[in-house]
Amino acid sequence: MSAIDSALSGLNAASTRLNVAANNTANQFSTKSTSNGQTTNKPYTAQQVDQVSLSTGGTQAIVKNTNQPVDEAANAVQTEMASYNAKANLKVIQAQQAMEKSLVNIES
Repeated sequence: MSAIDSALSGLNAASTRLNVAANNTANQFSTKSTSNGQTTNKPYTAQQVDQVSLSTGGTQAIVKNTNQPVDEAANAVQTEMASYNAKANLKVIQAQQAMEKSLVNIES
């Protein structure tokens, strides 16, 4: 797996973590849920993200429901961590692109 592919998988995982945190915050007080297109009177179920390394390289974010209530402080920390991870992965992509450009210039 190339550095860019690995960084892209990290960006996707960070995006998933940001989406789950936003979804938890927005829906934590909802008294209805939608499942398979059907609305029920079941309160919102918070979600969490487990990020795992892949044997082929890169990472994957796995979203699952949790029985824990939404913790706003933990949500804020997750949001910041996901933001930093996204920025770091973007830097990897930029560094890889700069290195490839330098190699092209050397070979020219």
